[in-house]
Amino acid sequence: MNHASESTSVSAKFGLLLAVLGIFAFSTIELACKVLRQRIESADGVPIDGFLMCFLRFFFAGIVLVAIFYPAARRRGSRFQMHDLLVFFANGLTCVTISISLYQFALPCFYNASSAAVVFSSNALFTIIFARFINGETWNLKKWLAMAVGICGILCFFFEAGRPDGQIGLGLLLMASAALTFALSVCITRRVVARYGAGMLMGISSLIGSLLVLPMAFWKYQPGELASCIIGWRELAFVILIGTIVGYLLYYGAMKYISAYLASMTFLLKPIFACLLGCCIAGEKMNVWTITGTVVIVCSLLVTSLPARHSATAESPKESAK
Repeated sequence: MNHASESTSVSAKFGLLLAVLGIFAFSTIELACKVLRQRIESADGVPIDGFLMCFLRFFFAGIVLVAIFYPAARRRGSRFQMHDLLVFFANGLTCVTISISLYQFALPCFYNASSAAVVFSSNALFTIIFARFINGETWNLKKWLAMAVGICGILCFFFEAGRPDGQIGLGLLLMASAALTFALSVCITRRVVARYGAGMLMGISSLIGSLLVLPMAFWKYQPGELASCIIGWRELAFVILIGTIVGYLLYYGAMKYISAYLASMTFLLKPIFACLLGCCIAGEKMNVWTITGTVVIVCSLLVTSLPARHSATAESPKESAK
């Protein structure tokens, strides 16, 4: 009995480690994109359009995820029908085509990569809106207060430059919209992930979402963007391989050993990791407004997670994956 308990404890610790490493990988995306833009600017290159960045990230990520998780799905006898394809389409449209495209366009509007990461991490707050209708979760005063406080934290970043800034205002609008639509995709995922498995769901959704972005990438394409991809191939490869593929593999791998609740709680580390990376590697400076906004958003995320703690600990492994 003790041996089994010890084995479970080791597995949980391993799962938690995978989740934290996955969040760390996600936290590098904003900084890597900032370095990519700087490298292209220093070479007088054409900026890579947000639609093209979105396509490159999730097309290759989708291929890798499907290649890894499809054999297991096939061994389980999984066969996808038209209804399943509609689910993948809806998730890919919201998560990749809309949310990540808005995210990529919002990134250049922020002076600090860490600011963009913190604002996007607030997507957990917006799940309150959709979870009521998609997942059957109840609304309560604590959740709405946490959301109101979190929005106040987001507005603090309007003063990222120390004063009201129109560019930051546009960035906040785009990033908040990205967080809102990402929250919708999270609720869709929570509803159907047990049926398909997280890896297959994200892999196929990524491929569909990236292909939906492709026509817009062609439409917005500027001569020289391909050359810019070559100029910044190291940073671009890092965003695709580490920030996207490795991040998803580690995070989804963690769900084999820990509950979905505990895995979601690790997202509280993303703003912290992003700020540390921005300050230590890029020399970014945070003023009193951005520090306050970061603290307020993290606190609001923590408050929304607390009510689920008791129910999550009582879930069976099968239930926690839903």
